Amino acid sequence: MIEINNLTKRYRNKQIFHHLSMSFDSNRLTILLGDNGAGKSTLLRMIAGIEKANNGSITYFGEKWNQRQIQNHIGYVPQDIALFEHMTVAENIKFFKSLCKTPISNTTINEYLQQLNFDDTSAKVSTLSGGNKRKINILVGLLGQPQILILDEPTVGIDLKSRHDIHQLLNIMKSKCLIILTTHH
Repeated sequence: MIEINNLTKRYRNKQIFHHLSMSFDSNRLTILLGDNGAGKSTLLRMIAGIEKANNGSITYFGEKWNQRQIQNHIGYVPQDIALFEHMTVAENIKFFKSLCKTPISNTTINEYLQQLNFDDTSAKVSTLSGGNKRKINILVGLLGQPQILILDEPTVGIDLKSRHDIHQLLNIMKSKCLIILTTHH
């Protein structure tokens, strides 16, 4: 469970949140809906420890986590593709897996790839469609066996089939971790 208490966030003179309090339950997929500029991405970045709040607190499973705990237990998938375009899918997976404290097994990686209907790990990322790049971006977020998976607009700008594949995987993953995703739809 994530609990947010009296969170305040400002950028210069613009108030993003003022005393925001809410919670996210474990083993659920929570969707944050809102217009562009409503603060959804800012909230996700604060939960993921990328941005700091001006005031307030965030607790994870009843504890205040330090930056290392956040990095070890949260998988963050940004809206922009965060892959190395000049490398193959397999090379990206190997690199990002090496950064994880407790990475998933190669068997689990293959299961996730199968659920995402993706099998060409020898392809360079630069040659992939937008939907396939998003699939691999999400897989990278899962490499560290996160307790919390945060996805910022994971299906924006992709085809219906890729969107379906991603939703299928997320429905399976919600029994393994707390999932928060944003969309403006």
